[in-house]
Amino acid sequence: MHKRRAPRSHCFAAGLAILCFTTGLGGCDDAPAPELAIINANILTVDPANPRAQALAVRDGQFVEVGSNDEIRSHIGSATKVVDVEGRTVVPGFNDAHLHALLLPPRAVDLSDAEHRDEIIRRLAAHAREVEPGGWVLGYGYDDTVIGGHLDRIALDRVGTDQPVFVFHGSLHLYAVNSLALSAAGITAETKDPHGGKFERDANGTPTGLLTERPAMEMLFVDGQPSFMPGDLSTAVAGLSDFIRKAHRVGITSYTDALVPADLAFAYWWLDLESEGMRVNLLLDGKDMKSVDRLMRARNALAWFGLNPVDTSWLRAGGVKRFHGHSLSGRTARLFEAYSDRPGYFGEEPQVAQAELDREIAKIHELGLQAAVHANGDYEIDMVLAAIERAVASAPRDHRHRLEHASVMNGALLEKARDLGVVIAPHSYIYEKGPMIEAYGEARWPRMFANASILEYGIPNAANSDFPVSGLSPWLRIQSLVTRTSRAGKTYGAEQRITVDQALHAYTMGGAYASFEEDVKGSITSGKYADFVVLSDDPHDVEPNRLSEVAVLATYVGGKLRYE
Repeated sequence: MHKRRAPRSHCFAAGLAILCFTTGLGGCDDAPAPELAIINANILTVDPANPRAQALAVRDGQFVEVGSNDEIRSHIGSATKVVDVEGRTVVPGFNDAHLHALLLPPRAVDLSDAEHRDEIIRRLAAHAREVEPGGWVLGYGYDDTVIGGHLDRIALDRVGTDQPVFVFHGSLHLYAVNSLALSAAGITAETKDPHGGKFERDANGTPTGLLTERPAMEMLFVDGQPSFMPGDLSTAVAGLSDFIRKAHRVGITSYTDALVPADLAFAYWWLDLESEGMRVNLLLDGKDMKSVDRLMRARNALAWFGLNPVDTSWLRAGGVKRFHGHSLSGRTARLFEAYSDRPGYFGEEPQVAQAELDREIAKIHELGLQAAVHANGDYEIDMVLAAIERAVASAPRDHRHRLEHASVMNGALLEKARDLGVVIAPHSYIYEKGPMIEAYGEARWPRMFANASILEYGIPNAANSDFPVSGLSPWLRIQSLVTRTSRAGKTYGAEQRITVDQALHAYTMGGAYASFEEDVKGSITSGKYADFVVLSDDPHDVEPNRLSEVAVLATYVGGKLRYE
């Protein structure tokens, strides 16, 4: 049965709120008293050696004791702040292993819940009135399977013709623009498709306003029509600060930003993540390996002086993101077998040939970095695993190279990933994207987003939102993992459902392992960072299709309250 919860608007503040008080009890040993104690809790530690506890104590930003109420009370001192959570559930802070905090301008309009094309036009037109003259009108997240097809220049010209309009498809791999955006960039029927990108065209060869992949998008940015992407530190810092506050509200205490230009990595350092209360792992944009190489050289030089701004308890930068495959929800991923709704169509060709991919992965491996490769289709994944196998064979080490998404798998690919020690960061977005995977055919669904198989094969599973491709809330993502059911109520590949405990592990320890941090975070264990959240409900008592309703009442990072 679904457990009845208290009204959320008053949780923690009054009545059923958490009781904070200072106690005069003395400690029982010579160790300094903890600064914070949580008591009367239902603690799901995600630590197999001590899976459940009643209380915890924090000192110097770390858990120093996890156990019973009596055990924790024996360590309390006169200055210890004690928080009685009155039986509520406490779990480790969520670690989102793949999202894009820098990808979207903060002012872009969220269109992910729009059900009609006219609704999108209305929202964008309202937004256009707030944008400076000549500035970009931006939206993201539209679903072509819901609104009856893709947006194009004709539709977006209805928003306006005196401002460029740009809308991200829900996949973030397809983009729709109005006529002004095309003409200002000089894109016509004579314009050739860039390598790795494509302009969709009508029967006359004229671009329709629908673009595929980054190389095509980047051709829009010219003198007089500059990029809307964060390109300077001040803009990036402001956007990141806003994003971190949003992440705290849903219980995220750590995340991996999965596509960061090397020049913008310093935005995270400049931001002062300790003050913001967020631990971040960066995957640097492998499109510019020269900048990555410069950043790593600077890191190594600073290390000689005991300084390393990108290898701390708050900020790490040891991975490189490479795009090899295409989009699952955009139906461009390359497959071994044709799409079920398009005979003879196998998806777009991967971004590079095998020999070039081998060189790229080998270079990342030789630099001692972690390769994180975007690949969705089984054809693409097979190529990536072959490149990793060659790189690792030449210089074995604990590499933890990553497959980002790995959406269409089979037994042979799973075995190879396991044997190579690869980490997989799979999608968990069936709730939002269910209709988009109809094109892959029912026969494929049991091997898509293969979270259960990944665990069965013993492959590290790093759970993530891929925000803004899908919603940021970990509990919405966990609901999708547990039910495999869309917003409309249809289940896709029930064989790949996982349990609440497995999903919670993937969203905490899975992400920690993926960034080489399993010894310092990911579970409520003595000696680890005191990153944890207080919940409205024990997820084991909640009906699976209502897990997204579990509320985060408080978020602590390093033992400090960051959201209440």
